[in-house]
Amino acid sequence: MNPLLLQRLIPIMTAVPSIAIGVLAMYLNHVPALVWGQNIVCFLAMCLIYWIVVTYKFDFFSGSKHKTILLSLAMCLILLTFLNPGMEGVHRWISIGIIRLNIAMIVLPIIMIRIGQLVQTKELGLGSIAAIGTVFMLLLQPDASQLAGFAIPMMILIGSQTKSKRLRLFILSVFSVCTILSWVYLDNLPPVNHVEGIVSMVADIGFLWLIMAMVSLAILPIPFLLFPPENAGLISRCIGVYYLIILVATVPGNFPVPLMGYGLSPIIGYFISLIWYMRSRYANQVYR
Repeated sequence: MNPLLLQRLIPIMTAVPSIAIGVLAMYLNHVPALVWGQNIVCFLAMCLIYWIVVTYKFDFFSGSKHKTILLSLAMCLILLTFLNPGMEGVHRWISIGIIRLNIAMIVLPIIMIRIGQLVQTKELGLGSIAAIGTVFMLLLQPDASQLAGFAIPMMILIGSQTKSKRLRLFILSVFSVCTILSWVYLDNLPPVNHVEGIVSMVADIGFLWLIMAMVSLAILPIPFLLFPPENAGLISRCIGVYYLIILVATVPGNFPVPLMGYGLSPIIGYFISLIWYMRSRYANQVYR
């Protein structure tokens, strides 16, 4: 196999420890195989998609032809969550049969990538409107973790690209207020042991496992933060900040632990980010 292709498959390894430790913790705590098995199947399916996209010339992110369409579709999916009955006034999911997807965890990386491309191609107005609309939808869901994870990188992104002090101040003020409100008025949904409480499950196995779990989660944002693509450094770091924030948010709040806890959405969203990352890092290259 081409060694260059193997090099491009290395980022997948950042996801393996978290998923493996989470599955082990669920298994040892007698969580049904139908639950943790979904994480394994989703991971393998996303590995296959990643392989195809990275190996061949499939690129859904570069170019402007479908830029607005993909952004609009991603935002519409968040909007569709409000048609779902929800739980105790919380609307974060779209149900497909027995599978319930947390849509924000899937589409926010897409929205951030598209907004980043818009503001860097002199379409700051459209990018700002999309960011504001997304923030308000996350506030209404409500989802404090995803809102903070999205709003803070967007403040950095838009603030660094605009020359307008008024726009910079407006974005900073509105996004800060929305983020604070979302944390002041947290939802009352109880934590699920194998979703939000997965780290406690790992701790029950042993202290060494807890340390390994913390390390495995800490490496998830590293490719985006420390090794960004040369032509998309700002967007990559914003995605890294997003993952860093939603990881930290699991400490004070009852929020899903990405990849380690049960949930298909974080796995799908993370692999979407990795696919963009690799296509940006090695643009216009095909490895067969």
